[in-house]
Amino acid sequence: MLIILYGRILDSPDAKHQMLIDGGATCGYREYAKNYGHIVYMTPQQTKQPWEHSIPNPKDVVDFIAQYPDSVIWSLKHDPRKNTEILAKINNKKVYYSCTGTRMYNSYCDVSLVDTEERIERNAKLWFKGKDPNYWKPSSRKEFDYLLIGRRADKNELYFLDRLNETKEKRSVLWIGGANYKGIIKTNYEVGYTDFANQDSVRNLIPLAKVGILFTEIPTEGFPQSFLEMTMCGLPVVYNENAPRNKFYFHESNSYLCSKEDIIRGAETLLKNVDAVKCRETAIENYSLDKSYERILSCTK
Repeated sequence: MLIILYGRILDSPDAKHQMLIDGGATCGYREYAKNYGHIVYMTPQQTKQPWEHSIPNPKDVVDFIAQYPDSVIWSLKHDPRKNTEILAKINNKKVYYSCTGTRMYNSYCDVSLVDTEERIERNAKLWFKGKDPNYWKPSSRKEFDYLLIGRRADKNELYFLDRLNETKEKRSVLWIGGANYKGIIKTNYEVGYTDFANQDSVRNLIPLAKVGILFTEIPTEGFPQSFLEMTMCGLPVVYNENAPRNKFYFHESNSYLCSKEDIIRGAETLLKNVDAVKCRETAIENYSLDKSYERILSCTK
């Protein structure tokens, strides 16, 4: 069984934690708790499910873990107090993951999970995130050619929309979370913008497109959850060849790796050769939630 210790120890409620609990945003880590154990927020939150818990007192967290001596403890996000007041006081197998490319290693844990081979140092092992194929599903209803996800416009969304004017054939784009940028980009083609969406909405919107565009240039970023969500829904993804990646994710049937200058050629190549069924099969075969969980357990042996 897996017990996830999510975030930092704080005396006051965390608004982001509550948003995740309420389903107001996607959180890939809650899927692990729902299917394989528990998730503990060390902040005072309003929880609803039997597998989620609010335990702000570190001693109470240690006592909770003691009920499951054979469980694997997964510490998500860096927190010195969590290290010394919880992880140092338990004998369970312990794994750690930082969802950014900083503070990636934790000496209080048996294993630090990293998402690229270049980041393997100290006690790190290569890992991959997973998605539940029973939740992230495809659809035959297609209303858009391309998909963008994100409200910060930090994945080259604006650059892609501007460059899309180079195409001669009519194209359409859905930008989940891009409502604040409506009207900023001058494009010849249809763009549908949505507000920041909750997890169920994102799940329902992704399959409306044919190809995903995810082109981060942030060097410290961990591997994006949206790549898994798109490909599990049958959308192959155009991805930055220099961005974080590992062998578990990228295959000929689910992605096109290219330079920024080639982003439109990559997008058009995938669009004209989409095999949504094969893309989803590749996702399930290589990084379904079950396989990711098995990988976590294998890393502790």
